[in-house]
Amino acid sequence: MKIKRWIGVLLCMLLCVGMLPTMAFAANEADAWDGTADTSWYTGSASEYDINSAEALAGVSQLAADGNDFSGITLNLTTDVDLSGHDWTPIKTFRGTFNGGGHSVLNMRVALEDGENGFFGYLNKAVVKDINIEQADVEMLSSNSYFNQGILAGWANNAKVTGCSTTGSITADASGSDVPSVGGFIGSCKGNTSIVSCWSTADVTTTSTEDAVMLGGLVGQWENAANGAEIIDSYFGGTVTAAEATTSTAGILGAGLSFNGEVVLISGCVSYGQLNVPAGAEGNAVHIAALDEYGMAENCMWPDDGKAGVVRLVVDWSIGQAYPDPDFDETQCGQVIADFTDQAVIEKLNAGAQTTGLWRLGKNGYPVFSTQTDMIRADYEAVEAARGKVPADLSLFTDESVNALNSALGSVDENLSIDEQEQVNAMAKAIEDAIAALEYKGADYQAVDAAIEKANALNKDEYKDFSDVEVAIAAVVRDKNITEQTAVNEMAKAIEDAIAALEYKDADYSKVDEAIAKADALNPDDYTNFSTVEAAVNTVVRGKDITEQDKVDDMALAIENAIANLEKKPATGTPSDTDTSSPQTGDNSNIALWIAVMLAAGAALTGTVLYSRKRKYSR
Repeated sequence: MKIKRWIGVLLCMLLCVGMLPTMAFAANEADAWDGTADTSWYTGSASEYDINSAEALAGVSQLAADGNDFSGITLNLTTDVDLSGHDWTPIKTFRGTFNGGGHSVLNMRVALEDGENGFFGYLNKAVVKDINIEQADVEMLSSNSYFNQGILAGWANNAKVTGCSTTGSITADASGSDVPSVGGFIGSCKGNTSIVSCWSTADVTTTSTEDAVMLGGLVGQWENAANGAEIIDSYFGGTVTAAEATTSTAGILGAGLSFNGEVVLISGCVSYGQLNVPAGAEGNAVHIAALDEYGMAENCMWPDDGKAGVVRLVVDWSIGQAYPDPDFDETQCGQVIADFTDQAVIEKLNAGAQTTGLWRLGKNGYPVFSTQTDMIRADYEAVEAARGKVPADLSLFTDESVNALNSALGSVDENLSIDEQEQVNAMAKAIEDAIAALEYKGADYQAVDAAIEKANALNKDEYKDFSDVEVAIAAVVRDKNITEQTAVNEMAKAIEDAIAALEYKDADYSKVDEAIAKADALNPDDYTNFSTVEAAVNTVVRGKDITEQDKVDDMALAIENAIANLEKKPATGTPSDTDTSSPQTGDNSNIALWIAVMLAAGAALTGTVLYSRKRKYSR
């Protein structure tokens, strides 16, 4: 690191304060600044005044421009003020106490060509606490001499600054300036100035490629420290961009140079901002500070991005140049942090902090102050707990209710702050409510319906007992959900099992039995061939059910047909041994008797044949 330095000019800087233009304003009390200044509140007889409007705040600048440095006086800012729409004139020289009360000065714009530039121009033995300069736009257009430029103050000498912050941007064109100092918080500090628990996330930029600048995220330079000079428990998280290659660029302190051997102490500070330097000048970018042999840093932290944390400068005052000490061990000043989200980082910072519980992990993944509730992530435990209750298998639920749950889950904003905790709690409740409203899909009754359809297709009169099927159907309970699918499947199975267990009624064998009885009543010896009847009887199969009634009826018909087709053996006779005489020709009575017998026999035979045929064709 090579830093251009003109020692004579530095010494002159100790005595010079830039002059600020003065303006006259009319009074008007309002938080939004109307461009006027109200000085009516200042009586000169009190030691403490409340600043309750933007115009009253502008009145402080007006009074300072008129030569009032407020020595021994305390000013209390009691409201936030918005300075947008008008250029702010820095409070020229301030020696009193300014208590911001945690309030903010918004949208301050300062655009000057030289001198001390910022909300305050010059803090001389002043006390400033608890004020936030937000969304500032500070610009040094050009310079023909030297200047100190910062958002809170251009220059601080033996001042005490605690609990303050800056955001926005500060841009400097350092061309033509001998020793420019630019900081996102304070441009240049001197003596025993103390900066405690302060921070900046400002964008700090120099535009001149010709002149070196002492450029810092918090403080541009520290000159001639005195006992008590310190930057304690503070951080930078913005961007520092240098246009000139030899510019000393750092996150906390651009350059710490002392001509009197006193030490500026940097302790418990964190820098995780982005440092941008010209190509080839990467060695000039340092996260914490570039310090001469009298500077001291301890317990600091910086990111593991390849840039140095602390550089010890070896200064050759005869030529006004400084070079880094190659033997300096920066680990004695703190440590490189690979992961700032590690809770151990916050614990270590708090262990060494002057203020108990000062540090919290910000929602940006880096340390912030516990007072920065808008920067600290809200408590998402309730959201995580709600997410943990989401069923693993959402396919069990209706599309509509699942869509509502997914909408609640998708609406979670993961980056809300403590100030927005109620919104986070509402997100958790929305998820819980959507889970409670999940509606199971209905169970699948297709198998039940198929079983019932099968049962309805049956003729229950064909079965011995159909009641089990009817009972199983009556036991079906509709409107079961998908989690009760097993029970629904059991209903279907019960019907199927009852159907499977049905027994058909027995076939009617009465005709078979009648035919067999008829066959049994016959004398087989009376017929020429009785085997057909016997065969028909033997083919009878018992145990048939009603579905085979036709077969049983066919068995009866076969027997009947066999009987009907029987042929009797012809009748045969032998003459009586006692009657061997032949009828006499003249015996008319015997002849008549034989004729009658013959006619009767013929009639009987004819009737038998006709009856058999009638029985055969009538079945």
